[in-house]
Amino acid sequence: MLVHRLFIAVALFSVACLAVAIDKTDTQPAERFQYFAPTVGAGLVELKVSGKLREYYQLDASAPIEITIKGPAKLRLLSRVVLPSATDTADYSYVVDRKGGSKSLTVKHTSFRSEKTAFSGQQEGAVAESRTRTLDVPAGEQTYVISLPGTSPQRLLFRFGRNTDSFDGSKVVAMTPSEFTTQADLLTKEETLTYYRVGPGDRVVLNLVGPVTLKVLARIEFDPTMNGKQKWKVAVWEDGAVKSTYGLSAAKSEATSYKLTSTLVPSAAEVFYIDVPPGSHRYEFALPEDQRSCLMRYLLPQRQLDRE
Repeated sequence: MLVHRLFIAVALFSVACLAVAIDKTDTQPAERFQYFAPTVGAGLVELKVSGKLREYYQLDASAPIEITIKGPAKLRLLSRVVLPSATDTADYSYVVDRKGGSKSLTVKHTSFRSEKTAFSGQQEGAVAESRTRTLDVPAGEQTYVISLPGTSPQRLLFRFGRNTDSFDGSKVVAMTPSEFTTQADLLTKEETLTYYRVGPGDRVVLNLVGPVTLKVLARIEFDPTMNGKQKWKVAVWEDGAVKSTYGLSAAKSEATSYKLTSTLVPSAAEVFYIDVPPGSHRYEFALPEDQRSCLMRYLLPQRQLDRE
């Protein structure tokens, strides 16, 4: 009986140790990716994934896709194949060429019909579960061409992401714009954070020295007539030319409010990243053709500043 009890105790201890080991593994921080639009080609397709709208870009035999990304970085290629209605599984492949590179990469996947994903519009066909391939991007600005092999009749849908891990494990420094019209203090978990307003009559200018990565937190301001989830775009100018436009969407924040009483309500924060190339650069922000206003906060990782 004593031996039997000792065996049970050892077994329970082993299970407990295994549970601790699993917990430690599962809590390791995952890589974060920011998704962006391709440079050339691809029609925009909107999918509803588990009830949430997601933007994908369609690849077919007649229209290769080009994407440009600054390295060193990691490039995430998230793909889905469009299935005929009667087909539940499919093998598919696509080809990745880096301009200036010596070899083509053929990526092969097998997937099956997704029960939680569908076209948000009236397009025909079922959508498969997503499959992911991550590539290491060498230093410098790189352009990748994504195409279908031969005359493949398949339609593939893609999202393209770049890693944003330069902020992981590093303190951040909030940047004060060199020029701004209006600032607003927000309360989040009893902490006061300063944001800067961009909109009709309000502008923000930052002067930055690269290479660095700028993290931008953006919150649309809800007036009493606005409800639900709001979509908006932020245009970023670099040295007088449009660098990029970011499509954002968010609902009212339940955790953040204005420090001073206001009829407005800030949205939950949306995040995007700007790669600042070497040298001194001037950045301006605007909401193109939009009468709403947006609050922004600008952050740089301390370890990138320490390299200067």
